[in-house]
Amino acid sequence: MTQPAHALEKALEARLRLLATTLQPATMGQYRHTLRLFLDYLKKSFPEVRQPFQLRRDPHMLGWLEYLWKRRKTSGAPLTSASRGNQVMQLRTLLDMLADLQHPPVPGLLRPLDVPPRQYRLPRPLTPEDDARLQEHWRQATDVFSCALLLQRLTGMRIGECVDLSPDCLRHLGDNFWTLHVPHGKPLSERWVPADDPVRMLVERLVFLRTLPPAADPRFLLPRPRGRGALLSALRKTFRKAAGQVGIRSHLVPHQLRHTYATSMIRAGVSLPALMKLLGHHNANMTLLYVEVTQQDLQREYHAARAQPRHQVPIPPALQQTAGSEASTDLPAVCTALRTASRLLDLYRQRAVSHSHAKPFLLLSRRLARIRSRLEKLDKEPTGEK
Repeated sequence: MTQPAHALEKALEARLRLLATTLQPATMGQYRHTLRLFLDYLKKSFPEVRQPFQLRRDPHMLGWLEYLWKRRKTSGAPLTSASRGNQVMQLRTLLDMLADLQHPPVPGLLRPLDVPPRQYRLPRPLTPEDDARLQEHWRQATDVFSCALLLQRLTGMRIGECVDLSPDCLRHLGDNFWTLHVPHGKPLSERWVPADDPVRMLVERLVFLRTLPPAADPRFLLPRPRGRGALLSALRKTFRKAAGQVGIRSHLVPHQLRHTYATSMIRAGVSLPALMKLLGHHNANMTLLYVEVTQQDLQREYHAARAQPRHQVPIPPALQQTAGSEASTDLPAVCTALRTASRLLDLYRQRAVSHSHAKPFLLLSRRLARIRSRLEKLDKEPTGEK
């Protein structure tokens, strides 16, 4: 027979319902899982704890931390530091929300130091050879799953975003510019990814394949006769099968196609802000986890920077005079020379002058700017008024 809920359980459940008004359903599922684990732990280890004010850091919370550290997944592997950290932070949030009770728990039951540091995740892109073999294998295939996986590789979508594409996801922007509308994914924000000719051909092929039996859901590009979960499982199975057919023996997952897309875009010259938009990230730290910089990339960037350093100030045409020629004396040439002198003066001040002695150089730079501004105004006046 199920025991009636005690005061602590009722209070935590009430705070959980309050969080449900602002958090996403997936996040609420994580909170409910954490709360269920914590209450089960208390019932087994400390059944006498039934009131919020009875909770203590030692032994209740320290025992909870040890319980998480010893806990195993279904596969038998220990929980990752990220999973344990999320559960500690979620329980700390719920306990902090109990501060408005008449008899609240003591503060500081869980502290920031109790959250284990996250393990550094390395990028996991495919090697160029494996990437080329997989793409060639999927181009020769004609089934829906192979086309969808190739589309995911060429656009950098998540596998969940790929299965949620709509039949009209391809949009024309004019001329030869096309874009792919990626629906709400993990960060719950839609985005637009540029589409080239191979992407357009893939989408058109998928639009044709969805017309074949069985009848497809009119809301989605990919058919899902057995539901979304079955479609995701079939895509992962097709990915593993294709990897084995092209001779890849290591364990791969479809999300590595997204890492491969990000790395290839960086190597092609796409800037970090643009790559954030392409991947749908909200901060650069997450984007950097997707990009692999190899030794070959470092060598290429290093030699390119040495060959054409960006910090060098180009010499203006007005000063590129040979020793035997006569320099131009018109006002535009004088203004150009003054602009160059201001830039050189600023560079000298930044590199060779200490902060305490920089004021005279700032005054000189401003004076040169005023002179140049006055000369530019004179140059725009009619010839008779100069």
